[in-house]
Amino acid sequence: MLKLTPWLAACLIAFAAVAHAEDDDDDAKRALKLSGSTGLTGFRNMVDARTPGTLSVRGGVRYLVNVVENDFRGAINGTREQQRHDLTLYAGGSLLGLIDVAAKIPFVFDRQSTSLSGLPDPRDDNDEGWGDVDLAGKISLELGPFDVAAYALGRLPTGEPAVRDLAELEYGVAASFTIFNHHLAAHGNLAGLQVEKGLTALRYRVGVSFVILDFDTLLLRVYGYGNGIEFEGRADSDIDLDFGAQAILFGFLSVELGTSVRLLDGNFLDDSAKAALRGQGIFDRHFDDDGTWAIEFGVGIVF
Repeated sequence: MLKLTPWLAACLIAFAAVAHAEDDDDDAKRALKLSGSTGLTGFRNMVDARTPGTLSVRGGVRYLVNVVENDFRGAINGTREQQRHDLTLYAGGSLLGLIDVAAKIPFVFDRQSTSLSGLPDPRDDNDEGWGDVDLAGKISLELGPFDVAAYALGRLPTGEPAVRDLAELEYGVAASFTIFNHHLAAHGNLAGLQVEKGLTALRYRVGVSFVILDFDTLLLRVYGYGNGIEFEGRADSDIDLDFGAQAILFGFLSVELGTSVRLLDGNFLDDSAKAALRGQGIFDRHFDDDGTWAIEFGVGIVF
């Protein structure tokens, strides 16, 4: 029986991947080169299980503003508002329709304020500086119209002292089902989340993307999905609705505009929020979400 050496086996795998990969410049398949806020291929924080064939590289800058406002009702009534602005540099690449990697680093401006009923407004608590470095990777497998991928997103606590930094790891699987020559696709992510200091959670995302224009000088993709996270020990989940559009202009310039709105709040508070509330005398952890939303804009290059 013929025995394959590891080198020969690797060559056969690479040859099969190249032979199977379609030309990424044909029709709507060019949209596979677009990346989301994770740095991996996809849109916002949805990871696309598909990976461009042969070689693809990308990079750019993204701006995100995220606003959270909570109303507390208890022995002391209060309102907490947080505005976080991230200006993020990112780079990534894909190879042979199998491997996708990315890295990013944000410059952060974080403003938090807590006001109490009948009392003067307190001074805002502002943090700014370079945030944590994020690294991401995924391995894809194509099965006809289905694609599946295993992925991991890691956050290294490398941010400046003025910016809160915690190690974080998200690990999971992504799946995509594609029809109409990559014009229409359904997507899903299921992942575990672990954050330094013992926080664990389950993330899940389900949605669709649709390439509505695929001219030589303009490719336009729109998307929408439900984005949920369930924290360990809690019956409720934070559930957001994310939607937006991505484009490739002149074959190399990428643009994205996306937004997110909170549909259901699971009443979760992180350690920094709890500390801020304790400092204002609020110990009741129940609150009503009075408006949580985000807007993200990105521009970059893809090849």
